[in-house]
Amino acid sequence: MRLKVKTRTAVAAALLAAGIGFGAWEATLYASDHSEAPRVQADAAQDITDLYVFQSPTNPNNTVIVVCWAGLSVDPDHLQGLGEPASTAGVFDPAALYTIHIDNDADNVADIKIYWRYGTNGAGDTGIQWSGIPDTSGAVVHAVEEVYEDASMKLWTGHADDPFFFDAVGYLTTLDTGALSFDSTRDTLAGLNVTAAVIEIETSKLGQGAFQVWTTASRKGN
Repeated sequence: MRLKVKTRTAVAAALLAAGIGFGAWEATLYASDHSEAPRVQADAAQDITDLYVFQSPTNPNNTVIVVCWAGLSVDPDHLQGLGEPASTAGVFDPAALYTIHIDNDADNVADIKIYWRYGTNGAGDTGIQWSGIPDTSGAVVHAVEEVYEDASMKLWTGHADDPFFFDAVGYLTTLDTGALSFDSTRDTLAGLNVTAAVIEIETSKLGQGAFQVWTTASRKGN
């Protein structure tokens, strides 16, 4: 499935404010679906919706990787007429472990694995812990909804507008009639949110040529 990044989203707004943003950049990308099996949907923390990988529009030497999960939660500003929302907050499950896998020698085996998970401090504040970031010693910890930045990377995680654009009415009408009926101004996912994690890092730290990226979510056993 192909789509174009929605530069008007809250994800973009948050990243732009941090200097990471999508800016006016737009490109064709691959994305996952948003309608999983019931068992997957029941565990929102494990339900990855999209993975985006692109060159930073503000620094051509950097790559931005965005992972989204827990789709179809509702933006509180869009509750009117939508009924009872499944969630109006980010899903930061301390039992979930997320991994970005990067293969930079074309053997379909990850050469770099960047991990993150969530937890709370004694005051009840939620934070994220990253590990495995190339050329970084030890873990990097920061609060959710805040940007962490140093000389070589920027990190962010939080609750944001779903960047996936889809006209469900047009899709169903096309299937029913056989005539293309998509409307580029009609976004079925408008007002629906995801939880996201973002890393912007120097591309040279990921590989010297082309590389593949995929992501996984796993859960700690009982």
